[in-house]
Amino acid sequence: MYCLLLLLFSAVSAQHSLISPAQPLVESGINALYNYQFDQAITLLDSARNTDPEHPVAPFILIAAKWLKAQTELGYDSSYVVLIREAGKAVPVYKQLIKAHPENAEYYLYLGSTYGIRARVALAQKAWIDVLYSGYQGYKMVRIAQALQPALWDTYMPKGSLEYYASKSPQIIQWMAELFGIDVDTRQGLIDLKIAARLSHYSWIEASNMLVYANLYLEKNYEEALLWVEPLVNRFPRHPFFAFLKGEALAKAGKWEQLDAMMPDLENFTNTELFLPRNECQIKLSYIRALKTFANGQYEDTITLTTWMIDNYYMEFDWLLGFAHNLRGNSYDLLGERELAIRDYRVTARLENRYPEVEEAKKLLTRPYKLSVR
Repeated sequence: MYCLLLLLFSAVSAQHSLISPAQPLVESGINALYNYQFDQAITLLDSARNTDPEHPVAPFILIAAKWLKAQTELGYDSSYVVLIREAGKAVPVYKQLIKAHPENAEYYLYLGSTYGIRARVALAQKAWIDVLYSGYQGYKMVRIAQALQPALWDTYMPKGSLEYYASKSPQIIQWMAELFGIDVDTRQGLIDLKIAARLSHYSWIEASNMLVYANLYLEKNYEEALLWVEPLVNRFPRHPFFAFLKGEALAKAGKWEQLDAMMPDLENFTNTELFLPRNECQIKLSYIRALKTFANGQYEDTITLTTWMIDNYYMEFDWLLGFAHNLRGNSYDLLGERELAIRDYRVTARLENRYPEVEEAKKLLTRPYKLSVR
């Protein structure tokens, strides 16, 4: 399907980043970042910028490393301040590089990516208009990069991400995205993400991660989610949340023996001393265990596990909180405790996110949950 060797060669030969003397430092920095070794990543990426101040990738990846370090050590609000501050520093750097090298597609791509990463703060705050505005600023730069270098496969990740998530946004956001010239297309978004995951040099990691999320939570294609998460877990064994994504996909696919084999690794991730990563790992481990007890008909145990999740929930986003309430509501329904089930469904139904569980909860308010017959 991808008999594009000539194009691929031209893409590689045209990328300044791949022939830069700082490239080994950047590669090592990326590897450290995705193995949750943030101090090491920052040191390596700072060295890369000193070695080659014109390296296209180093300033952008440095934003991510400082943001995630702040998130794990200081908390979410502090991490937003860091992200906005570091992105503000990087934008004029990229603009100056574009002025000096207007033919270099990578500078447009990573200026666009820097604009796009600012949308991450707006996303956490559910400020949908700001998400779209920052995303559109990035989208324009990515389209310029693609026009300059069509075989720069890293451009397909931000393009596919915006296309896909715009298609899953509220209708008003979809209309506005179309006015801005953004393709609001679920299928095209997934195609572009797959191109990036298979062919790009840098963005294959995030493209694969987004394909896991899309298939696990929105498309409900668990085998496809496992296909994309497996390389992430193998390449970055110290990244806790890639492992938990795989564990959840295995549970939802009913692959219990494979899940049992990786449970010791998942349990080990909960031993970190940092509160927020530890809490997120504990929440996700409890959810995976709750999926298993529910599948085994142990509804009282499922209620215990999901109640612990709800009472100890400090995660940044509320999607897993909604899952916990739905699963607990399902358990109450199967035990004949309809009023308690309705209380849970009401919580999920009020959440302002686009996960299918919200609509499912609204339907379950009018009819009890029943096990499907296979």
